[in-house]
This record gives sequence, C-alpha cells and structure tokens, in this order.
Amino acid sequence: MNHATQSKKAAHIESALLNKLALMGQKAFAAAMNVPEYQVSRWKNGLFRQVSLMLAVLNYGIADDEMAELAKRLAGYLTKEKAEQCGNTFSA
Repeated sequence: MNHATQSKKAAHIESALLNKLALMGQKAFAAAMNVPEYQVSRWKNGLFRQVSLMLAVLNYGIADDEMAELAKRLAGYLTKEKAEQCGNTFSA
C-alpha cells in the first residue's frame, strides 16, 4: 500500500473515531477508559492520528455499514438538537 493511500485511509479512520467519540461524549469516553477528561483531549490531538495510521497500515478499517449507521445517528442527533433550539420537541 503506498503512502498516499495509507494517509487517505488513516484520515478516514481518524474521522470515524473522532465522530464516534463526539457521539459518545468526551466525558463518558474518559470514564469508560478510566482516564481524566483532559487526557482524552490530548489523545484527540495526536494519539488518534497515530492509531489511525497504524490501523490503515495494518489494513484494518471501519466498515461502510458502520459509517452509514454513524451518519444516521449523527443526523438524528443534529435534528433533535436543532428542534430543541427552536422550541420544538423531538422524540426518536
């Protein structure tokens, strides 16, 4: 696998991981990992990129159906948040 392909795949994996982290919440993730929340912030600015590149080099990726589910959940979350800002109620 060439470097450009690895970098592109790593960016895709990193994006998926950061999206999942955003959906879970940094505080909940930190609690699940048994680390302080500030440590997760540090990881987002370095470790996630390194791990993503490692996964890309090892040919490990995020499944497309998993990405589709993530996109659906994010869209639902954003729709709910927008409705709450407008004073509307939203039930999923």
